[in-house]
Amino acid sequence: MASREPLFRVLFVCTGNTCRSPLAVAALTDGLGPDALRAEVGSAGTAAMDGQPATAASAAVAAGDGLSLDGHRSRRLTAAMVSGADLILVMEREHLHAVTALGADPRRTHVLCEWPEPGEPALPVPDPFGGSPEAYEESWRRIRRHVQRIVPHVREALRARSA
Repeated sequence: MASREPLFRVLFVCTGNTCRSPLAVAALTDGLGPDALRAEVGSAGTAAMDGQPATAASAAVAAGDGLSLDGHRSRRLTAAMVSGADLILVMEREHLHAVTALGADPRRTHVLCEWPEPGEPALPVPDPFGGSPEAYEESWRRIRRHVQRIVPHVREALRARSA
C-alpha cells in the first residue's frame, strides 16, 4: 500500500526539542485520534542538538497519561521545516522571532498559549528543563489544555483539504 501525503502539517517549536515540543506532539496526536493518520505532527528546537531523546521527566509525565515519547529524537529547526508546515506553534515569543527569521508566514505562526484567539496568554508554557517533577507536570497540564483548543482547528483543516 502506498503511503499518502499528509493533508496538514503541524510543527511545534521550543528551545531544545526535548521537553515541551515533544509533549505537544504527543498531546495533539492523542487528541486527534484516528485523524492523526492524515496529519503530520512534528517538532523542532531553536537551539536543539540533533538526535537527543526526550528528557526522562518529559517521558514520565507523558507515560502518566499512557503516551510514549520513546521514538522522539530532537531536531534543530530549519527553514525547510518552517516552509513545509501549515501551522507552526511555538512555546514562547522568542521562538516566534526565530521561526519568522527562517521565513515563516506570520499568518500561520502562533504562540501556543495565544492561539486560537483569544487563547490563554495568562497560561504560558515555561521551560521545565532541569526543573522539578512538578515543573514538568505543570508544563504538561498547560500543553494538554492548549492543545485541546487546537484539535478542532486541525480537524477542520483536515476536512477542508480532503473535500
